[in-house]
Amino acid sequence: MASFNNPEEIIYHYKIILNKTKKKLFRKLNTLEPSDQFAKLANFCQKNDKHDYAALCWQAVAKCEESMGHDCEQALAHQKAARQFFSEFKKTESSGLISPYNENLQAGLSEMRHAEDSWQGNSFENILKTSIRLETAETLVCLGKLDDAAFIGSSMIDVPHESHTLKLAILEQITSIQILSEDYEGALLTFTEIANTISCINNETIGIYNDILFRCEISRVFLLLILKPTRQKMPSDLASVLEKYMWINGNFDSPVPYISDIMFRLLRSLVKAYQLGETTCLGTIESDFTPHLTSEQRHLLAVLINTLT
Repeated sequence: MASFNNPEEIIYHYKIILNKTKKKLFRKLNTLEPSDQFAKLANFCQKNDKHDYAALCWQAVAKCEESMGHDCEQALAHQKAARQFFSEFKKTESSGLISPYNENLQAGLSEMRHAEDSWQGNSFENILKTSIRLETAETLVCLGKLDDAAFIGSSMIDVPHESHTLKLAILEQITSIQILSEDYEGALLTFTEIANTISCINNETIGIYNDILFRCEISRVFLLLILKPTRQKMPSDLASVLEKYMWINGNFDSPVPYISDIMFRLLRSLVKAYQLGETTCLGTIESDFTPHLTSEQRHLLAVLINTLT
């Protein structure tokens, strides 16, 4: 790929390839060569931080692949175009040049929808669509568009799920969005749905979900202490989450198979400090917890400690 010194040269080269494409389409000939040339131009633009031009090139690749009936390549090209539009949006936002219409953001979302449509009729359609929406939601979170991310997250629930693993991945993504949006009640309900989903899985295979149950348990304890629900308003399944960590319980070893003894004792210490209103030990508890927590859980613990002090 030749080097281009300015956008005008990129556009000129783009038009040369486009003219070849029009001639081939008119003659009903193979558009593989123009597709390859657009892809090379897109990669050049990406490497040189020209994301908007790269996005246009990937859109052109998608059209070429569509004309050849290559659904997979078409979908992937749409996704690559979307990623470049999102990158351009992020670059523009960071520079302070904010558009009131968010053209690049909307263009990226549109390309993701086109990617979904490209998988229509595929035997793995639901899995692939969900994968695209997961990526879209995660990207929107990174861009700070939490309302849009929450909308995409909720839309994933409507897609049929062939596996528990896929459903759990979706629910975990939704909890991340809810926590970032400070929707702690919603996050608590979703974590409970995760626990209930796993409880319905065949007992012979449930062990492979222990890591998810562990993350779910820790987060639910933190959220319950943050929300401070009264026992009268707390459902029995949530009340039982806290009860095993109550300091009046004489157990010192973890009664939960997926919670280590160390984590069990740390959770008991935290719940005890909460019950007694003891704040002087919270700093020590937090430092002991930190190596065992995800970044999301560390955030929840910081919120909890802030409410207690």
